[in-house]
Amino acid sequence: MTMKVNLRNLQGKIDKKATITSNDPHNPEQIIRMEGILRAIIDVNPSVNVLFKGMADQITESTLSLTGSAAPFHITGTESDLSDDIDYKLETVEEGKVYRLKISNKVRSGNYTGFIKLNTDLAQKPDILIRVNGIVDGEISARPQNVLVGKLSASQPERAGRVTVVSSRNKPFEITRLVYDQNLMSVSVSPEGLENRNGFILEIQPKLEGVPAGSSKQAPLKIETNISADEKVEVLVNILNHSDQPEARQK
Repeated sequence: MTMKVNLRNLQGKIDKKATITSNDPHNPEQIIRMEGILRAIIDVNPSVNVLFKGMADQITESTLSLTGSAAPFHITGTESDLSDDIDYKLETVEEGKVYRLKISNKVRSGNYTGFIKLNTDLAQKPDILIRVNGIVDGEISARPQNVLVGKLSASQPERAGRVTVVSSRNKPFEITRLVYDQNLMSVSVSPEGLENRNGFILEIQPKLEGVPAGSSKQAPLKIETNISADEKVEVLVNILNHSDQPEARQK
């Protein structure tokens, strides 16, 4: 039995295991473990994963150091699928050995995930993949951003949904307008307040007459406030209408 581990884009300490199950009554499970320290051909510090989280004006630039540990290398090109969300700049610290990558967020609010790929002239390491994720809170945030409502199964009652809308800076605000498909749902501001937080709770009630039995629909709920008139605050509402009819058996 051979255990193979894909070490691509990994570095540092690794601990991988595989469980073997057999009919041996005394020892039905055996674990094969592979541990060690992986020295990357090109070392990326502090990590190949970058996370921007918080409010836009509180997120700082992320700096990565890329160091060759085996042979000299050069970065021959770059590409990214996040050109609308981030800026990045590559600097040479020591030609052929050390480079610096500076990454900054440019989104005011919203979430994103993507990559920066750096191409190199090393056959053993033709590219370096940097994963970049952003969770950027605006002045007003809504949680959760995806809500499931409706009739989820034949045995369950109709399910409503709740969304909490808060000020990221904990400032007083008012909801000025709610925009949604009134054929699919009704939305109201709950009289129940939030303790020690400036915000509101929205109650979402599905209208299943607008969703054929056995199907589902998606519709956005847009929230406008007196703080962020130009800021998009949106929740995606998924309305499910489970069919009570049993599925027809195939002959």
